[in-house]
Amino acid sequence: MRYFQYRSLPDTFDQDIYIWDVDKTYLQTNFESLRGLVQLFFEYSIDKRSLPGAKELLLELRRGKELPPLFFISASPVGLKKILEGKFLLDGIQHDGIILKDYRRLRKLLGKFRIKNNFSYKLLCLLTHRLKMPSLSTEILFGDDYERDADVYTLYADILNQAVDEKALKARLKSEKLTRREQKKLIEAALKVQKSTPVSNVVRKIFIHLVRNKEARAFDTYGDRLMATYNYMQTAALLFEMGKISKMGFRRVASSFELKYPKDGWTLKKSLQDLKDRSLISSQTFEELALWK
Repeated sequence: MRYFQYRSLPDTFDQDIYIWDVDKTYLQTNFESLRGLVQLFFEYSIDKRSLPGAKELLLELRRGKELPPLFFISASPVGLKKILEGKFLLDGIQHDGIILKDYRRLRKLLGKFRIKNNFSYKLLCLLTHRLKMPSLSTEILFGDDYERDADVYTLYADILNQAVDEKALKARLKSEKLTRREQKKLIEAALKVQKSTPVSNVVRKIFIHLVRNKEARAFDTYGDRLMATYNYMQTAALLFEMGKISKMGFRRVASSFELKYPKDGWTLKKSLQDLKDRSLISSQTFEELALWK
């Protein structure tokens, strides 16, 4: 793992930090096949394609005088750093740091070489990142359902919330069939994070972008902290209700689906109605956003 941080936050910072996964959350990455994996190393920044609405939503999250902190966590190899950051530049996205996978260092650290199962890697990234952030800061996490972001993010949030002690964490990591070295490193990092975290409910929200055609209600078991969305129009609506983006910001995200991206059946009204049916937005928010045209 290689950590690149471009912005230092003051120790007194007590606002939200946005943490985004990259592949399948921000970028349309094809690593389902060996051919797709190999192709990643031959793509230029201009070849990368962001998911519909992802770029527009990221731009809205960064609006404002204080530039809310934005960090990326990726399982892409560190050799793709220039390509990924070139894509950020092309999309106009300013970010404050990124974590990338360094296979040599990771093998020394965790004693395991994993390509697709990134459970231990992502959890270690989140814990490592947390140790570098102000202790009073809070977080909003963005991932997808291609792998197991919901499980990793929820476990991470429970660790920060002191809801998982050392014994319970060890049992959980063992159930994930992690090596002893992986378990040891993660437990050490988790205990350090718990010791340095004086506030509760650090992870305010977890957004999971659905890419496997699963039903959103399948994620109800994770509780109110996690919200599964079918598109970034829905995510934008939820962030509007949280007060994280403006009404005009929501309009810009929603407009991009009409003007730039292929139609997939998820219209503005259908997207908002689904959120209302799942009791994720109020009737007032539904009316306010559905009738903006």
